[in-house]
Amino acid sequence: MQVQVNVKRIGKRRNAIETRPYEIGAVRSIGGLIAAFVTAEVTRFNERAAAGETALAYLTSEEIADAATVGNVGFGADYNGKVQDTTAAIANAHECFIDGIYRIFVNGAEVEGALDSPVTLHENDEITFVRLTMLAGRMW
Repeated sequence: MQVQVNVKRIGKRRNAIETRPYEIGAVRSIGGLIAAFVTAEVTRFNERAAAGETALAYLTSEEIADAATVGNVGFGADYNGKVQDTTAAIANAHECFIDGIYRIFVNGAEVEGALDSPVTLHENDEITFVRLTMLAGRMW
């Protein structure tokens, strides 16, 4: 099944959110949805690490200006070169969802409940993962 995922491009002033297609298998629960995306991303990361794509690429002036607005100009290289464990990554993502570190929206509606709560996805549904930022400080 193909779904559309909203992804924020770091540092972009215009069109900060872009939609990317993802191919995932059948999903029946929130935990399964999380596992499907974590598996896809870990596989993609491990393929890049195995291919040795840690070589430095050049940055265009536009990319440097966009990254400078965030305050971090870098090449995005993984200097460690280690492959990641899919099982540990899925467990971490499940724990983060339970702890409220991020929220999931399907077609603009928040998906709530436990990891075994059912979720219904259709072809070309729009999925958004929102990582929440914890703020520190005092209330006056």
